[in-house]
Amino acid sequence: MNLLKILDTKPIPAIVDARTLGVSGNTSGDYWLPTPMCLYQKELTDQVISLHYSDILRYFETSHFQEDVVLESLRTMCYNSELVATHPYLLIDHYMPKSLTGKDIPNHLSEFSGKFTVLKDLIAILQEYEADTAIVCRPGRTMDLVEALLMGLKVNIKRYDGNTVKSKQYKAKQKTFSCTCHIFPSTDYDSKKIPIEASLQFNCVITLDPSVDTNTKAFRKIRNYGKDTTTQDGSDNSPIIRLTTINSIDHCKLFFKNKNSNGSTSNSNTNKDKDKLGDEDLKTLENITAGIVVLRGRVGILPPDLRPIYSQKLSYLIPWIENTQLPWPLPDIYPIKEYNSVDVEISLLTEVHYKQVEDELEAAFGRKTRGRNNNSNNTGSTKNGKLEDTVLPFYMLKRLKNDYSTNPTKQDMTQLTGITTANSKMGNMYHLSSGILTHKLVQEIGQIYVELDLQNKEINGYIQTNLIEEDHVQNFQEEYKKMNTKVEQALLTDSNNKQRSQEIFNENKQKLTEIEKLKETFEKMKELLKNKNNDLFESYSKQLSLQDDIRHKESQLNSNRTEKEYMEKEFNRAEASKNDSEIEIEKLTNEINEYANIIKTKLENVTKNGSGLHESINKLNDRREQQISSFKVSEINLGNVVHDLHKIPTPRIRTSAQVTKKGRRKRG
Repeated sequence: MNLLKILDTKPIPAIVDARTLGVSGNTSGDYWLPTPMCLYQKELTDQVISLHYSDILRYFETSHFQEDVVLESLRTMCYNSELVATHPYLLIDHYMPKSLTGKDIPNHLSEFSGKFTVLKDLIAILQEYEADTAIVCRPGRTMDLVEALLMGLKVNIKRYDGNTVKSKQYKAKQKTFSCTCHIFPSTDYDSKKIPIEASLQFNCVITLDPSVDTNTKAFRKIRNYGKDTTTQDGSDNSPIIRLTTINSIDHCKLFFKNKNSNGSTSNSNTNKDKDKLGDEDLKTLENITAGIVVLRGRVGILPPDLRPIYSQKLSYLIPWIENTQLPWPLPDIYPIKEYNSVDVEISLLTEVHYKQVEDELEAAFGRKTRGRNNNSNNTGSTKNGKLEDTVLPFYMLKRLKNDYSTNPTKQDMTQLTGITTANSKMGNMYHLSSGILTHKLVQEIGQIYVELDLQNKEINGYIQTNLIEEDHVQNFQEEYKKMNTKVEQALLTDSNNKQRSQEIFNENKQKLTEIEKLKETFEKMKELLKNKNNDLFESYSKQLSLQDDIRHKESQLNSNRTEKEYMEKEFNRAEASKNDSEIEIEKLTNEINEYANIIKTKLENVTKNGSGLHESINKLNDRREQQISSFKVSEINLGNVVHDLHKIPTPRIRTSAQVTKKGRRKRG
């Protein structure tokens, strides 16, 4: 017996419990089962997104584009991504096998699609039970591929679209099994033309792609088949298992539709030819597009906690399959962030590299996943006499290098470096316990010091940044306190104003009530007086009238006094203006006389000096006559002004008492 071969086999990972997975205890009857992707699907998804690179950037970064063209491009990208997430054969025609009835076709189909691999493992568990299982998927080629996959399992196949890939020879050789799989189209299923042929209610309904609308009448009829019509709570409906490729278009659509519709997972796809996102609202389409672009580097990669479940072919789900009333043993749908245009642009500018095997343990034990150009029968190929792409098991590589635990030459670092005085328990700090140094140790010490220096610089940078942030926080807190104080003062002032206003309103209301009461009392007293003594009442009325006349006369007298004061002021102003005019006339007369004397003196001088100055004298005389005429005109104008001032009527000022009296008379 080769004990080394037994010990070197790959260890089976343990299935984690529900608490480690974070199971929420979902019993709604609508569950999601995340599925991985093969390498070819990931690369093809990236290629589909790259084909729409310019339209994605144009939509997220600019607003200058034809909306119908760009949106149709995004919808086409989402539709093609859905096809790739289901199976690449739905998009790549030249890889489609000519015949789907071959013996190796089921393995071939599951090898190129992670979703078909999970579907195969799930049906392999269900085939051990006597039950009916419904599979709903996109009509056409998707149903053909699902039927071809099921032909490799021990199940009866019933298809409800009128087509089949089975040959007559296969039908003749077909056996009868305990489990029956019913394949339904997601659209255009007419139960009247093709009735359901199931003995009992479906133990579960598997939806393969996002084209399935769970709110349609046809789907509800499939889910409620065999249900007791007397119950209306829906507790006995067949549970739904949604096969959803993680971090793909399926995941994005399911999450954002649940989020936007508060739990509704319906897909508004009514197009018969192309099952695109025709009725998606713009916000949902934007979130879905951003999600599949940013997550394309992680598309189809399962979390480490779920990988043991899939490595053991979903045997973890057997207890739930036996009793579907139990809570769903897997976590709820993982949330997806709403990415913005910056995230999309950064993702598009980043090149994505995919690995053949994501799990390090799988890669260590040399598990080969067939890609689009690999042959499952060959572990490597030869070229120029050399072995290429040969994948060896993990422990075989260790044995070739003599690198395994029982090898006596595999020692610790202290013995391999020749430092026998070092303490091996010190780990990376063993070089500090000895005085012997080598070039390797000096280099490692220098590298450690460089790393420590970088860490110190980073710590200092964080400290400085923290101080700045603390100042900002303190400033914000002070501003907040100031604003809070202002708000409190404003609220207090407003409260005081409201209280004072209410008090004034109450006082006015009380006074108004008292005035009304006094008026009523006064009217009653007048009526009483009139009834007892009419003469006295008439005397009282006359007294009131005389008092009104007295007030009117007093107001008229005050008005006359005001008018008289105004006239006196105007008269004094006119007298002052007249005096000023007389003074101005006197000044002008004196100036004229002075000019006349000057002219006379100059004329005498001119006469003495000669007769050549007669012309100048005449000019001066003309100027003198002009000034005299101007003076006369000014004097006439002054007289007119004084005369007009005497004719100006005195304005009558109406006093408030007089206005009140007249208003009261008009009302009476």
